[in-house]
Amino acid sequence: MRRSGSWVAAVGLGAALLMGCTSSPSTYPDPSRAPVASPSAPASAGSLSEAQADLDMLVEQLESIHPEPWHGVPRETFVAAVADIQERMADLTDDQLLVEVMRLVAMISENGRDGHMFAMPSDQAAGTALPIRVYEFPDGVFVTDAREPHESLIGQEITAVGDHSIDEVLDALEPLVPRDGPATVPGFRPLFFLRVEVLRGLGLVGDGPVELTVSDGTTEETVPVDPIPMAEHQAWAGPGGMVALPVRDIQWLSRPTEVLYLEYLADSRTLFVRYRQVQALPSGVVRELQARADDPDVDRVVLDLRENGGGNNQTYGFLLDAVQSDAIDREGRLFLLTDRLTFSAAANFSTEVEQTTSAIFAGEPPGGGLNFWNDVTPVHLSELPVPMDVGISVRYWQKSTPDDPRLSIEPDIPVPYLSTDYFADRDPVLDAVIAAD
Repeated sequence: MRRSGSWVAAVGLGAALLMGCTSSPSTYPDPSRAPVASPSAPASAGSLSEAQADLDMLVEQLESIHPEPWHGVPRETFVAAVADIQERMADLTDDQLLVEVMRLVAMISENGRDGHMFAMPSDQAAGTALPIRVYEFPDGVFVTDAREPHESLIGQEITAVGDHSIDEVLDALEPLVPRDGPATVPGFRPLFFLRVEVLRGLGLVGDGPVELTVSDGTTEETVPVDPIPMAEHQAWAGPGGMVALPVRDIQWLSRPTEVLYLEYLADSRTLFVRYRQVQALPSGVVRELQARADDPDVDRVVLDLRENGGGNNQTYGFLLDAVQSDAIDREGRLFLLTDRLTFSAAANFSTEVEQTTSAIFAGEPPGGGLNFWNDVTPVHLSELPVPMDVGISVRYWQKSTPDDPRLSIEPDIPVPYLSTDYFADRDPVLDAVIAAD
């Protein structure tokens, strides 16, 4: 089985398939020495050798499946890290071992270009999650949605988890995140933040309710939050709900099920085109786009790829042709909006637009790369105390020049998206584009 194309698909494989990098900072506990108890005891002596063999098998599969497995980390460094985990395995709790395998796989994308290589618990071992949704805005980590009885947390900033500041928590999670480049990290970090077993494995929390310290901007309070089964969280939040923003009554966050739609903004003479998924397009919509863009009442075409996690690379050709047409590709007329969750096939599309048109990019750098590995094959580590799935890349997508050193496309009009914008239903990125004349 091979998976490719989007973070929505990625986070659904074994509860997810993907991963990231770097060494542990000294500001948070060493997970191998964390004094915090875990409900799972260390692996039993009878299963220890099988679990150790699973990691040897992972190295073999990496070298068998990935065309260039050591593009981001020397083989000897990776193998030494495997041996270190195997040596310490008998003393690690299940949660600590889970985190160590995540950290191990993340080493492969340490230097970027392999953001699809997640390591996550298999579906049957998915564990538990905090019953909230979070987003890393430039002005803080905020709760964007919450299940009852925690609705009062919505709109509040998380300032600490247990005894650890939010900065310590984010630093602890960063080495676990797979990435095409730095822009991927804030996009995918919530996948790990919301997993209670990950927080325990890092030594950030103990058993029972997780204490979140939150602020409404004036006062702080500490709230105990009971974890819920991961399947329950996914059913509540929906596909991609652990990373994406909840639906809001604003152009770019409304109509979540539509692949592509057009909206004319008369006040600014703007044709707003929302492209949410790289999938087969509705019949006639590309012809409608091209015809409407050529009307004299259209001054600019804004193609919005924010939170487009990708999909099928074979489906965007007609849209790319339209964007390249004389009706749309004129100097100062075409704008492309991207963010941290513009990923995979959507990143390929963005790169082709950048390489072949005069489009002006606005927003955040895409979380997806310009040239990157993808099309993962899952490998199942069934003998670990917590069975895991690891996605191993098999194809290198090169949409920019071979020697392009960039890990992402820096926007021509960089615009931060603040929590105050989100909760007030403002779109500063679209506003900046309209004001750019």
